[in-house]
Amino acid sequence: MMSRRAARMMTASLVLLSSGVVHAASWQTTVALPMTTEHDTNPRLDAEDEKGVTRTTIAPDYTLIGAFGLDELRFGIGLNLERSSDQSIALDREDPKLLLGWQRETERGGFGLTAKYDESSTLFSELEETGVVTGDGTRKKYNLAGNWRAAISERSTLASDADYTRVRYDVDSLTSYDELSTKFSWSYGWSELLEPYAEVSLSRYEPVGGTVTASSTRYGPMSGLRFTISEQLQGVLRAGVNQVSGDEGGPSWQGGFELSYIGERFDTSIDVGRSTITSGEGGFTEVSQLRASWSYAVSETLRAGLDASLQDNKSTAPNTMRQINLWASQELSPFWVARLSLTYRQRQQDERPDASANVLGVTLIYNHPDF
Repeated sequence: MMSRRAARMMTASLVLLSSGVVHAASWQTTVALPMTTEHDTNPRLDAEDEKGVTRTTIAPDYTLIGAFGLDELRFGIGLNLERSSDQSIALDREDPKLLLGWQRETERGGFGLTAKYDESSTLFSELEETGVVTGDGTRKKYNLAGNWRAAISERSTLASDADYTRVRYDVDSLTSYDELSTKFSWSYGWSELLEPYAEVSLSRYEPVGGTVTASSTRYGPMSGLRFTISEQLQGVLRAGVNQVSGDEGGPSWQGGFELSYIGERFDTSIDVGRSTITSGEGGFTEVSQLRASWSYAVSETLRAGLDASLQDNKSTAPNTMRQINLWASQELSPFWVARLSLTYRQRQQDERPDASANVLGVTLIYNHPDF
């Protein structure tokens, strides 16, 4: 059943909105209700002790957007209700998520604030992001972000973003932390097809809880080019360097390439690059990845596709993750969609045998874009 804490959060938020505290010229609401049952043959990606689990998930999600004058108010609330066939592998979950955002558009730019809170499974979130294998627990993530942008000429724009992120784990093998980051960027509309840009970013990592992990700072410049070849084909090219304090290896290159095509029936995209992110193992981790996707509209209501990824994680225990996902999606009505997926995952780590898993999932989705 839904936990009392999660139920209180959802009830209080909905009561606040229905009480008429906030009045707007217009409201738009979106309701989504995905329901999934999947069987994972090896969710922990353990090569020596493979154990499968079946999970059933219901994840209601509600979004409310209010527009009044130059301001936009956004509210979102969701809950991930999950039941597992084996509690020793994957726990039952009642993970809430909340979002509250405000954005003001001005004649020459805009600014805004966003606050987020969400809970997730450490078993799946850490494995997906950095390839870290750990027991199932809870990751609580708080985020407060601000943004600002202003046109300084007809073609040039300056922008700034600031984020404060607080992450807490209840698993001993992971390190809780606070992160404060900021980014300044400049872009120039060279033409309708080309937009060069440059940015510099700075992040401060602070571990929490008496860990041996040291504080560290990440900083570096980046430049790139956004380009449009046609209405269907667009991309981004970026390159720069990154330095982490205390890293004896010196600066490392960062960057990548993105290309996407959206056709009448055929869509495809590719994203290859290297970046540095925070990790539950402690400090910053360098991640190199290649992601590709393809989908085709078989008919007006049936679509099939393939997603593939390769991720190299330079964490405390360097590892490589590979994943291939085949899926098909059938529209049953304007608001109902059924989806079938089959996923193969593999994890490689030095001096350890390769681990792999197969995941078969069936999903029924209710989605009303203007409830």
